[in-house]
Amino acid sequence: MKAAPPFTACVALLAPFTGAPARAAVTLTCPPALVETPIVSSLLAGWDVEVRTGRRTLSDAAIQVSRGSERGGVAPDAVTQSGREESATWTLSPGDGSVYWVACSYGNTSALLLQRVPDTARRCVATHEVLKSGRQLNVQPVRCE
Repeated sequence: MKAAPPFTACVALLAPFTGAPARAAVTLTCPPALVETPIVSSLLAGWDVEVRTGRRTLSDAAIQVSRGSERGGVAPDAVTQSGREESATWTLSPGDGSVYWVACSYGNTSALLLQRVPDTARRCVATHEVLKSGRQLNVQPVRCE
């Protein structure tokens, strides 16, 4: 059995004494698609409605925050790009009464799928591939820790 390098062993021994509880990373995965049937809530006289039901594919994952009954998008603290891969990082401050959500958005719809980020998370990173056209592909699971 190969021994761990001395540095790794020191970090492992010191970890319990840092005073900060260890936070387990969680991965929140947006469903790759959703099926939508739009509903028209108002109709003008003399007009008919054609509803286009369809499969909408995942186009982005981001962070939203809610405070009370209001919810909205949050700009990332940093966006980095390496080749065709782009990562957005958000720093979270749930102690101020905010609740954070991973918001999954889909092409050709305003519908969002939302999943709550655990209250213990302090940082989330979303990664996807960017084409030269600017279109996002291969949205990866959002990692929060």
